Amino acid sequence: MSAVLKLLLLSAVTLLVSAQGSENYQNLSESIRIHIDKALDKANEYFTNHYVAYESLLSKPTITADDFYVNVRLMVTTCKKDKEKGYGHRVECVTQKPKTPWIDCLVCKKENGGELIDCARQVDVRSGRDIRKHCAYRTHGGATVLSQKSGNSKQELGCLGCV
Repeated sequence: MSAVLKLLLLSAVTLLVSAQGSENYQNLSESIRIHIDKALDKANEYFTNHYVAYESLLSKPTITADDFYVNVRLMVTTCKKDKEKGYGHRVECVTQKPKTPWIDCLVCKKENGGELIDCARQVDVRSGRDIRKHCAYRTHGGATVLSQKSGNSKQELGCLGCV
């Protein structure tokens, strides 16, 4: 395959993948987009001179009447920031700026009832961010039916971990 054809194919795939983030944002429910826009506002406030855009959901969002937990991955784009256009989702800004890190943002309801919006480079989140432990809802760990103990010390049949 010639180098020009390879470059053209690579460009088409990149454009398709970039456009997918925009399309996915538009297909999300309004209740999820509200929280993504909060993450976009926070990330654009703290990161770079370029616009930060939605890329994907990192986990399944949880939104109920009492709780919310939305974890998204954002990317630094090639678009310059424009305060007049705001920091919400912009369909024209879907190309990631080369050599920039992914941004992991979490919007959740805290245990004390407040709201937590935490954005950091994705590599920093992987190494642990204690602030995220204040979310009322967590996607991992926690009590389940299988990990609960009965009120007495007698082992109950059919109950894993009930001793």
